[in-house]
Amino acid sequence: MAKLVMIVEDSDVLRKISVFNLKKHGYSIIEAANGEEAIQKLSEGIKPDLMLLDIMMPKMDGFTVLKKLKENDEWKGIPVIVVTAKGGEDDEKTALSLGATKVMTKPFSPIQLIQEVKRVIGDA
Repeated sequence: MAKLVMIVEDSDVLRKISVFNLKKHGYSIIEAANGEEAIQKLSEGIKPDLMLLDIMMPKMDGFTVLKKLKENDEWKGIPVIVVTAKGGEDDEKTALSLGATKVMTKPFSPIQLIQEVKRVIGDA
């Protein structure tokens, strides 16, 4: 069965690029346009094998999503790759301290994305 990746990204273009590349490598995808939508989907019982999480989003940012994942016993084991355009050291430290598995700075290549997803999920 294909591994399920939740892509939480407010940019339609970046989300579609990630979806395209991950599907091409056999992953199943669930999309969320912001953190609020991601938490809603998790609340409905969707349990991804991995979450790709943007930091700067409307309604609920990625840091808040990480905090909510950590507080919930069902969700805290979901590995999270944070993707951020900010690229500041503080963002990376904050994301990792909140439980992110990896932080990637945009822009990144589709090859980098696939390599990290495989590594984190254990498909490498």
